[in-house]
Order: sequence, then structure tokens, then C-alpha cells
Amino acid sequence: MITDSLFSDKLGSTVFAPVKMDFVGNIKKIHQKLMSNPDGFPTLQSIVLNEVQMNLAQVRNSATEALLWLRRGLKFLKEFLSEINAGQQDIQAALNNAYGKTLRQYHGWVVRGVFALALRAAPSYQNFTAALVSQEGDELRSDFTSSMHNDLGAYLPAMEKQLVILDELYEEHNLESDEVV
Repeated sequence: MITDSLFSDKLGSTVFAPVKMDFVGNIKKIHQKLMSNPDGFPTLQSIVLNEVQMNLAQVRNSATEALLWLRRGLKFLKEFLSEINAGQQDIQAALNNAYGKTLRQYHGWVVRGVFALALRAAPSYQNFTAALVSQEGDELRSDFTSSMHNDLGAYLPAMEKQLVILDELYEEHNLESDEVV
């Protein structure tokens, strides 16, 4: 699973452990719902619409709630990568800025404290970029940084487009929640 290898194997388990656990847990919940009726759920939207129709969307641990948190996590990841793409080389600052823009408002003091503690274990920019390469040593290539920025320049708008689709679905069906965890 991409989140498993990226968040633990490549970027270090400490700082990204809570993010990884959240991503993996939410993906599992959505996958379980999908597997309950694979032909009936060709899209994420179909899962959400089914739960809305069955009055299950607001139920704790529903696929709709899992997708809500997965979407928030993806927004955090997008903001973090946007910070990097904009030239931020302080990984702690990039993570903290992304957290403030996306997840902080949904977290109580305990979760905020966990994030602050995990933030201290953030890798250096050099270690972060080295973790992104597919072949060891690629980060030493003279064109690595420009190549990384080009890739992010293509990836981030595509990610944003998908997030907007989900945002509109949640807005249309009044599924957004301000609940603090």
C-alpha cells in the first residue's frame, strides 16, 4: 500500500505514524464498504450516496465519515507538498503550515499535542527529498530538484481537482462536520 511505504519506510515512522494510521484505517473502512457490494459501488460517490439514502452517512465509522477524514488527510498532504513545491525547505514549517490550514481546526488539544510532538521528528529537507527517489542517489542529480518541482506541478492540480469533486459532494449533501476529535 502506498501510504504504508511512503509514510513509514520512506519518511520515518515517528513523524508520519499518526497520518499513516489515519490514512490506512480510513482506506480500510472504505474498502470494506466497497467489498460489501462491489458492483453496486463503482465510485466513492456511489458509496456516499448509498449511505446518505440509508441514513448511515452520519454514523460513526461509516464509509462517509472515513472518506471525510481521508479527504482531510489528503488536503493536509496536498498543502504540505504545495509548501515544498513553493520552495519551503524547512520540513517542520511546511508540515506545521499545512496542519494549520487543514487539520488543526478539527483536532482537540490532545491530538494537537501529538502532532506537535511528532513534528519534532520531521526529517531534514535533504532526508525528505532522498526518501522520494526511486533509485538511491537520484537526489544527487543536478536536475533532481527541478524534476521534483515539475512532477509536483503536475500532480498537485490533479489532486486538487479530485478533492474539489469530493468537497462538492460533501457540501451538496451537507456532510461536512466541525466535530473536534
